[in-house]
Amino acid sequence: MKTILLCIDTDVKRAKRQVESITTLPLKTDDVKIVIYHVFRGGEADAKRLKSVIETIDKLEEAGFTFEVCQSSGDISRNILETADELNVDTISLAGRKRSPTGKALFGSVTQDVILKSNRPVILSPAE
Repeated sequence: MKTILLCIDTDVKRAKRQVESITTLPLKTDDVKIVIYHVFRGGEADAKRLKSVIETIDKLEEAGFTFEVCQSSGDISRNILETADELNVDTISLAGRKRSPTGKALFGSVTQDVILKSNRPVILSPAE
């Protein structure tokens, strides 16, 4: 069974694009497990209560995929990479964002960091 780490933030539109990018791949739903993953920047909360996660769950259920929801808190890039290793996932799914080069330099880019540091394939859903 293949495992996809579907890294969801709080943006519902980005979550929908990510789910669409996975559900349109030629995958057999019985052969794929999806781990919906959210990293909180601060203290712990319940990822299952986020609108983006709720929407993701609904779409994955409609498509017939097996999934679970996981969460953590702290450094987003590091947690994504560590969780991918711990779960031995086959692929990481991220959502792209539109950012200027200056914005990336000042605030960093989780997507860029994960792509550069991961030894796993990364599915990048396009920004708007």
